[in-house]
Amino acid sequence: MDTITKNNQNFLLVAQSESRDIITGDSQQDKKESSVKIQQNHYQLKGVVATGSTLQSDVTKIPGNMSVVDSKSIMTMPNTKITDTIKRLPGVRIDNDVSFNPRPKVKIRGINYGTLLMLDGVILSDLEGESRILNQISLYDVERVEVARGSFASLYGTGAIGGVVNFITSMPNKFETTFITGYGNELVKGQGDQNTFKIYGSIGSAFFDKRFKVKLSAGYTRGDMEAGFPTYFANGDNTAQNSGLSGYYVDNAGQTIIGTGGRRKLQTYDIRLKTSYDISENDTISAMLSFSNHYYRFSGYTSFLKDSQGNPTDLICLTDKPYKNYFIGSGLGGIGSYSHLLGNLNYIHDFEDSTLKIAFSTMNLFSWWQDADRDNANNPGTINGGAGKTQDTNSSSNYLDIIYQDNHFDNHRVSAALQFRYYKYAQDQRYMTNWLDKNTRTDSYRNFGNDALVASAYINVDSQWLDSLSTNIGLRYDFWQNFNGYFYNQEALSQNTTNEENRLSVFSPKFGINYKPLSTNTQNLIFKASIGTGFRMPTMRDKYQFTHASNYWDINPNLKHESALSFDIGTEYTLDSKILQGQFTTSLYYFQIELRDMIYREGSGDENNPWKFINAGRGRILGIEYAFSIPLFLEGLTLDGNYTLTRAIVLKNPTKPTTEGKQIPATPLHSFNLSLNFMSHAPSGFYSSLWAFYVPAFYNNDLNSTPLRNTYGYYEDQFSLNLKIGYRFHNGLDISVSFYNMTNYRYYDFYQVAGVSAYAQLGYKF
Repeated sequence: MDTITKNNQNFLLVAQSESRDIITGDSQQDKKESSVKIQQNHYQLKGVVATGSTLQSDVTKIPGNMSVVDSKSIMTMPNTKITDTIKRLPGVRIDNDVSFNPRPKVKIRGINYGTLLMLDGVILSDLEGESRILNQISLYDVERVEVARGSFASLYGTGAIGGVVNFITSMPNKFETTFITGYGNELVKGQGDQNTFKIYGSIGSAFFDKRFKVKLSAGYTRGDMEAGFPTYFANGDNTAQNSGLSGYYVDNAGQTIIGTGGRRKLQTYDIRLKTSYDISENDTISAMLSFSNHYYRFSGYTSFLKDSQGNPTDLICLTDKPYKNYFIGSGLGGIGSYSHLLGNLNYIHDFEDSTLKIAFSTMNLFSWWQDADRDNANNPGTINGGAGKTQDTNSSSNYLDIIYQDNHFDNHRVSAALQFRYYKYAQDQRYMTNWLDKNTRTDSYRNFGNDALVASAYINVDSQWLDSLSTNIGLRYDFWQNFNGYFYNQEALSQNTTNEENRLSVFSPKFGINYKPLSTNTQNLIFKASIGTGFRMPTMRDKYQFTHASNYWDINPNLKHESALSFDIGTEYTLDSKILQGQFTTSLYYFQIELRDMIYREGSGDENNPWKFINAGRGRILGIEYAFSIPLFLEGLTLDGNYTLTRAIVLKNPTKPTTEGKQIPATPLHSFNLSLNFMSHAPSGFYSSLWAFYVPAFYNNDLNSTPLRNTYGYYEDQFSLNLKIGYRFHNGLDISVSFYNMTNYRYYDFYQVAGVSAYAQLGYKF
């Protein structure tokens, strides 16, 4: 069986709910299997019976392209962090994916900020559109990852017009404890991640005939990560000749490179407590609480500069400026800390032929970042202290979901929900007298924020008309209210606003149909099609992105929401073959998304043509997602691959007609993944995975200028080869070694990726 289930065969997603968190505890399943009062469906897929709660859907009825990454794949493939589990799936891209990026951006089908990310059903995105928590979550705590693409994904609401990713953590069915630790380092000096250390532990059990379950887990990561960018003269100081220095060079974009920015010395930790309790045969309550943090500090920059006597230096003096150290205060380095408090509380009651679920969840961010102010005339920042600037960001996202599912009818299932959201976001940028001391903050020079209240309702009907024919009909309504919006900028007082507010009322209908003309013990063929609408509100980062280092930005607080009409059609085929010693699967999907008031990034990011998020009149994203898994005549050995075509173009843009017909920036036209996997079905034995991906060069601006090689800020041809080899013993011991970027090809994905490294891991599960 292919461990990354590409053709939807094991997808267990809650029926069309924005808070679709899965009932993963086995006690819920045990209870329902023993109860005669609850309608239960069993579906035989790939030789596995998928038995879930009544809030789950038969995967063969879900319209659109779905994927699941199971626990075996997560543990046996060469993953370094949680986002690695999904970036090899068709249609999925992680933007600017460098080492432990503290702010990973997941894109599905080319839509910026159009992917909703969840952990155990809790939405991780905030008003800023960021998911800083994502790479704080311990990789080893995740049991399954579910990815939904297409129109029905937008039943989650705003932010899901491209798709949804739900990371699901495990729960025990008996007493179990896990311990995992490992160490990794670069294999070519100065080019890869150094001194990576990880440790993870969990303990959990089930009590009272498995009615009460509890699990406590914690993960910690430390390392010196490759920064992925050079340091160069910023703010127009690109005339190194005037400084009397040598050793610098000018790259392909005309940027003066004076050295490397050093390494991101980071540490992350993630602590999580999960519980569930079956109060009665018909009532279950569950809860989760977690706290996580990502702290980093840049150090170890390397200067290429030499003074007039040929001595190494990191200080620069131009004719009209005092000496400065350009390796600090660029806006790319500094010190940062992102903390998250996350929790949810769920109650489920099963009636005789229906189910009610009430869920409350909250996600809170407390973060700060600080860097030197090298332009301060009275107290310029130095490597040892001095003036600085800081950015403090706090946000709170709170959710209440009331979901009802009716199963009275043999061939129809009705789901309905009321959902309420309250968001709060504030960012304060201040001066500091000592950028190394967080207690030296003084006056604000820029701050902004916003509150939002969202009330939503949806209804969805799944109908089985014939054994081979089913449909899905859904309708969602959202009322979005922004209020208490403000913006203050000491450097541009004319931009300042207070008490900003606006309202939005949106209906989003959906329709899907599945037809299965062939279904036998050895073969399954299914055709799927779906169409629906959705919308996305502009994020705070869309509106307020500021210049840092050489990345020049203009703000746009007047952005409008974008609307999407999404359509996809596809087919999936499965064949159990005794000759091939396994199951052959393949799928092919065509998707098309028509965008109105599309939000995209215009400009080139330089001083004369800064980047800026704007609304284009119309945009279109269309493409193909193809995937296959082929068994190779040996049980457990498969060749898996996929190809994605994403043609994302500006159709009409009255504000900038020269961009019409151009590919949307930072969106690759093609991507390829191929992996050779061996995973024994036995509980012990050898396993391995060799994975390669390739992406041709693509554009970094809306005029589609030719991508430059070996240049910071550009997207050149990308190739990476990764390997993991391990062995599981009967006693629960697991030993493995992984190699990342084995060819040491350090391509630019905006930033430069880390070179070849190795990582050895030891795990034990009892």
